[in-house]
Amino acid sequence: MFKNDLRNFPGRAVRALGFSGRGLKGAFLEESFRLEVWGLVLLGAVLAACPWPMWKKAALASAYLLIPLAELFNSALEDLCDLVSPDYHHLAGRAKDKGSAAVLLAMLVNVLALLALWLAD
Repeated sequence: MFKNDLRNFPGRAVRALGFSGRGLKGAFLEESFRLEVWGLVLLGAVLAACPWPMWKKAALASAYLLIPLAELFNSALEDLCDLVSPDYHHLAGRAKDKGSAAVLLAMLVNVLALLALWLAD
């Protein structure tokens, strides 16, 4: 059985990458995700010019990646809510609000990481 799994691995990996690519392409249709990606580009430029040690740069970049990650989950949740409940339903609204709160908390984690790294000197 394990041999078959290894033999099928390249095809499964390629299909999985295709699914991920479709998900990212769909995410780029949303303005909030595009803004977060531009924020990552800007952060990369700032960190390239920043004299911080590499571990601080990596920590801050990792913290920032939580924001688009949370946005992807939030978007997936919103899409699912819209599929299941095309008309307004208070539970779908609450689910969407919680997804939005997750994005906000990811942003807060990023701010706290920045402050902690800045004050660590």
